[in-house]
Amino acid sequence: MVQLDERLSAIAALALEAVEGIDAPWAADIGCDHGRMTAYLLAHCAPLRMIASDVSGPSMEKARRLLAARGLADRARVTEADGLDGIDRPVDVIIIAGMGAETIAGILRAGREKIGGARLILQANVGLPLLRRALAELGLRVEREAFARAAGRQYAILVARAGEARMPDARQALLGTAAQGVQSEAQRAYLCWQRGVRVREMADLAGLLTEKARARMRENSREVAWMAEAMGEKACTVGEIERLVGEIAPCALAEEWDNVGLLLGRTNAPVTRVLTALDLTEGVVREAQALGAQAIVTHHPIMMQARRRVTDGDREGRLMLTLAERGIAHIAAHTNFDSAPGGVNDTLLARMGAENVRGEGCVRVGELPAGMTFAQVCARAGQRLGGAVRAYGAPDTPVAVLGCCSGAGGGCLGEARALGADCFLTGEIKHHVALDAVDQGVCVVEAGHFETENPACEVMANALQNACDALKYNVTVFCSKGNPFGR
Repeated sequence: MVQLDERLSAIAALALEAVEGIDAPWAADIGCDHGRMTAYLLAHCAPLRMIASDVSGPSMEKARRLLAARGLADRARVTEADGLDGIDRPVDVIIIAGMGAETIAGILRAGREKIGGARLILQANVGLPLLRRALAELGLRVEREAFARAAGRQYAILVARAGEARMPDARQALLGTAAQGVQSEAQRAYLCWQRGVRVREMADLAGLLTEKARARMRENSREVAWMAEAMGEKACTVGEIERLVGEIAPCALAEEWDNVGLLLGRTNAPVTRVLTALDLTEGVVREAQALGAQAIVTHHPIMMQARRRVTDGDREGRLMLTLAERGIAHIAAHTNFDSAPGGVNDTLLARMGAENVRGEGCVRVGELPAGMTFAQVCARAGQRLGGAVRAYGAPDTPVAVLGCCSGAGGGCLGEARALGADCFLTGEIKHHVALDAVDQGVCVVEAGHFETENPACEVMANALQNACDALKYNVTVFCSKGNPFGR
């Protein structure tokens, strides 16, 4: 039996449904490649006959061999042809799948007279709005939409037929039947995936200053808003983002000297986009502006010391004025995120491949794969954290238990050692502390303040996005790609 993946199975199911009840049905598989869809349909519908065509001669040979091997060759016409040129008789169903929308539209335009009353089952890999507009231009009405997930991607499948069709506007062309609201969980999953595609592109475009990039950013922004509206997502405020950040990194875990929570901004201000970052910098603020973010969530807070005035005479004052002028709120999750389950230090040990992680507060220890040496631990830290490391210890020293405290965590080495660590990873450590550690038989990896903490920014972004999604908030969370030191 020929096996199809989830995408092709969904297409096949629609085709079989379309020919059900027809006495002697005919179908055409356009761009049939190796003939797997053709063979599957013939095997599952005894009265069906098919035209299978493709522009590739080698593919046609493979299709012929497949059909012959399964005893289906006498019910199929296999022909090398471009588009609908291979259709030489009326058919009930035409399948065109796995191509770009522009290619499919071109095939339909060139062979419009051959479509007749056939049902079209169309699956475009990209450019679905273009295909919806092309169908309307050709007098082909979309009767139904189906959705399938395969190999990590979401696909929409259109069933169309000749009939009265209204030209969709930009929103309708993007959303299809979802323009009236999401009608199924499969459709919701498709829109969520499509939104993710646009969000990732927006993140890539945020640092570009070209007019083309800005135009594409505006288009993506508009489409993301339409998708959120179709999915019935609710409005959100700065105060609600602060609450959700506090659930991810409870403020009760913060040190007494720390400054966490909402530090600047109006609690009831609306939010549709959030940017997470390690530090509040001019580059991060520019990135937030490019993305249209109304809130920035950082690890390191501002106003760690009391301020008597806020002016443009210093870096922090300039940042605070810029945020206020542009209506961007600032929320910080610092030592509370260091200590939170799944937070900064759990993320750091996960990045290093440690297992059976334990500890409390800002300190964690975990077991490394058997047989690792200190030199291998240093190499892994450099590779996985993305920076140069300083090694304090003999390269061939065996390492079994890795302890960590991110950032300026050198002072926590004793706590890690008490939990059984024979190697300690941190961002910064004082020289004499490292000397004492080596004297006590504990190797130390100093991997950089930014490098040991920055991976957790993506963890915060994902956790905050998941929390917003669970509450159906119209919020998109981005993670800054910037490095304040230009590395």
